[in-house]
Amino acid sequence: MANASVNTIRIQGIDGDVVDVTSNALDVNIAGGASIDIGDVEILGHATIGEGTNADVGTSAEVLSTSQACKHVDVMAAIANTGIIWVGGSSLAANRGIALYAGDVYSIDIDNVNDIYVLASVNGEDVHWVYYN
Repeated sequence: MANASVNTIRIQGIDGDVVDVTSNALDVNIAGGASIDIGDVEILGHATIGEGTNADVGTSAEVLSTSQACKHVDVMAAIANTGIIWVGGSSLAANRGIALYAGDVYSIDIDNVNDIYVLASVNGEDVHWVYYN
């Protein structure tokens, strides 16, 4: 792989065929030198990584954190927890959603941290999370 310019990414397979992404247009060079414009593409990645802790999670559903745009979130029940952390949406209730025991991690592709709710089976448990944007 080599970058032809700042706006071009060149991907070459082991057979020598080349795929280019130039100004968000995917251009595939096929055998014989022909070229096919596939159309607009978006190259995704994570520009920032942030983290937080929600200490003292109660036995009623609560938002994981305030608004934070993201692409992906990893949620972990604190290692010292003694009960279960439930993870889900705004209608989360005990025994529904994803159950996390101490040290368990749940990963989700989502666009905002505040779309995730948590509740604890034992009042006062902790949740740690990392978001990727």
